[in-house]
Amino acid sequence: MATETQREQRIDYETKKRFWQAVKSRYVAHAFMFLTLFVVLAPLTWMFLTSMKPNDAVFSQTYLPTTPFQGAVEAYGSALVTKGHWKAAMNSFVIAITSTTIVMALGTPAGYVFSRYRFRFDDAMFLLVIVTRLFPPIGLIIPYYQIMSYLNLLNTRTGIIIAQIYLWLPLVIYTMRNFYITIPTSLDESAKVDGCTDFQAFRHVILPLVMPGVAASAILTFLFSWREFLFAFIVSTDLQAQTLPVAVYQYIGDIQIQWASLSAAGTLSIIPAVLVVFIFQKYIVSGLTGGAVKE
Repeated sequence: MATETQREQRIDYETKKRFWQAVKSRYVAHAFMFLTLFVVLAPLTWMFLTSMKPNDAVFSQTYLPTTPFQGAVEAYGSALVTKGHWKAAMNSFVIAITSTTIVMALGTPAGYVFSRYRFRFDDAMFLLVIVTRLFPPIGLIIPYYQIMSYLNLLNTRTGIIIAQIYLWLPLVIYTMRNFYITIPTSLDESAKVDGCTDFQAFRHVILPLVMPGVAASAILTFLFSWREFLFAFIVSTDLQAQTLPVAVYQYIGDIQIQWASLSAAGTLSIIPAVLVVFIFQKYIVSGLTGGAVKE
């Protein structure tokens, strides 16, 4: 009888112990999650609240704006109307879409070639593609500027698009190659046995299987192109070709920084990126995780 009672007490103790361990783990996980959210959202919240204040009252008011309507009209009006950031937004959109289209059109089949075909110096060529992206971008500013000047592409969208292709094409080739590697080569061989050419096997059999990877690569390329600053800053001098990140930088002067207008312009610049991530997040997640497992 005593042994039975002791056994029940021990089981009860073990159950309570596991329960409190689970509770502690949950609290730790929630605390880490809230800390991460705070680190991510605090700067964005500060930027949005600052954009609702007049420029001359950014530091004289409390954290919450006392005249939000007046501040919003002044700050967002300066960004959209006075500075004409809507033109910069259009430039960014055109450049990002064009760059993404060209990069995906080149990188998707290139990744397939590197994953399926063996030819002389194939590994060296693939390594060269990756190494070209390992150079610090700031070290390429002078030759890039000289080339764009020689080609008469300064202050043009075309000049910026060329830089975007250079920046993101190696990344897409590397990413897509990893996705193709997860697809068994037996599928290509079966398609060829059925009468498909190499291109038809790629187009009708392999490409549909890696569409999550194509979608993820395209979305990330668009986001990277949208926020790229350095090369766009070097070659663009006015709103004819200025992208949104470069236009936002114009609020940082030699004497003062227009914090409210700068925050308003920054808020406007991240809205499209946030919408893209929110709408296509399932494609990003499925695409990035889909190429993580090799079969």
